[in-house]
Amino acid sequence: MLEAVTPVLPTLHKLRDALAEFADAFRVVTREVIRAKFGVDWAYNIRNEMFFKKLNQIIAMAEDYVYRNVAVERGPLEIGWRWPKAIIRFKLGGEEVAYIIMYWTGNRPLAQFRGSREKAERLASVIRALGGEAEVKHVKGAGWVVQLYTDGITAIRHNGWLNAVRSFVDELKDKGLISDERYKQLVKEIETGPNVAKFAGVEFSAHYTNRGIQVNYQPRSEASKDAALNALKARGLKEGIHFTVKEYGGYEIRVADEFYAKALEALAHSGLREGEHYAVYGKRREIRVKAEQKDAAVNALKAAGLEEGKHFAAKWNGQYIIRITYDGLREIQRMALSGDVEAERFIRGLEDVLRRRYGDNAVKKLIEVLSPAREEGTLDLPLAVYDERGNVVARVVDLRYEFVKGKRKDKQPAGQPVSHCAGEDCRLRVVVEYELPSGERRQFKMEWYWKKQQKKKGKTTATYYLESARPTIKDDVEVAVVKALTKRKVEKGQVWLHADQLEALRRFKALKDAIDQWRAGKPQSKSSRDAGRSD
Repeated sequence: MLEAVTPVLPTLHKLRDALAEFADAFRVVTREVIRAKFGVDWAYNIRNEMFFKKLNQIIAMAEDYVYRNVAVERGPLEIGWRWPKAIIRFKLGGEEVAYIIMYWTGNRPLAQFRGSREKAERLASVIRALGGEAEVKHVKGAGWVVQLYTDGITAIRHNGWLNAVRSFVDELKDKGLISDERYKQLVKEIETGPNVAKFAGVEFSAHYTNRGIQVNYQPRSEASKDAALNALKARGLKEGIHFTVKEYGGYEIRVADEFYAKALEALAHSGLREGEHYAVYGKRREIRVKAEQKDAAVNALKAAGLEEGKHFAAKWNGQYIIRITYDGLREIQRMALSGDVEAERFIRGLEDVLRRRYGDNAVKKLIEVLSPAREEGTLDLPLAVYDERGNVVARVVDLRYEFVKGKRKDKQPAGQPVSHCAGEDCRLRVVVEYELPSGERRQFKMEWYWKKQQKKKGKTTATYYLESARPTIKDDVEVAVVKALTKRKVEKGQVWLHADQLEALRRFKALKDAIDQWRAGKPQSKSSRDAGRSD
């Protein structure tokens, strides 16, 4: 079957890419519509549909077949051309299915194919199956083209391919066509591979330091920063939770010579202080301002009669860093577990980069970070409950839930169970049934609600909502039960449970979908000038 599917792999890739693009766009649209109409942050994700998962499974099996069975052969080095070159052929069952030409341009390797669209797409599919990335482009006068530069070449971590590339570089060295220093650098890049993993079209670098795992992207412009943010949001990631954006540096304001003195005078009277908020570079007629003072500086120049684009121009001269948080990595891991191929490749790519560059300790740290997402929704009952001395004191035999709609009265639960609900008045009641060694069965309940918090800053009050529960624990057995379920050490009496404890409950199959549904109905945070006090 896989032999029959492999020839149509390019078509399957195009179908998946088209469906993925549609799914991401549809998810954005549904989120905006639902949020506008119901005030709920929820979106329909086509990627969760069975047909999408089945398509990804078929593609994954076909790619795995290619990866395991393809033979990669390098032809002889040819040096009588503009650039030294060698043909690298890909064969399945002894028959050539694709080829690409490897060139040495004088300072870097270049793998390139030019030819028909059919052959270019087949080559791109083979490269994808081997773990690389390839884009097919039409170039006027050249036909359909696939190009790989150093990172793209070393991103393919297939032994046959790496051996072909290494032998190409070795022969260049033997014939004196490459310097010793450049040779050593290339060999290291071939052995370790690129330091990137791609998600949502964004290439993130992975690092392991004493601060843990860091997954960053540094866009080179504001436009590329905005494009990356839009791509991440389209995949369902939320800024401030799943990723952060930081700005370093500031703006350059270039002023026409005849208006430079007037610009400096305007800034001097604007309230901004030279040396603290901006710096002057007279020879270049340039003023550098920090990002947070950019608008004030521009407005001061405009107030002095200078026109932006005519008398002066402001240009970003700093850098942005987009960092995926641990929560973001876990969210991408959830996508991978639900059948998202791109997310799965990203996680595998991170593991590969960290293992090659930093060793097993870095991979262990990544696994530690991802474990909560990998474990959630996988645990079945019964669950043995142990006390502090390691004795079994109970077994959790059932976990049930119900949605409750209605306002809390005097900070006590109220309302009636409903099939579903959303918003501030929607609560999630979890009923835990456990069995003592004597055979007696008991119940313990915890009710999760949206705790409203308000924070005042100046004349504005920000309102946001936190996942909270405050059950009362009666005895030592319930102490052990709550600890086993939520991974939190508690004592008898009323205890506060928060988002981390609810996340721990997601490990259980019986609760995962209900928790996700309740969280999807989270009330929107907001800011107002005359907001009331928190209840």
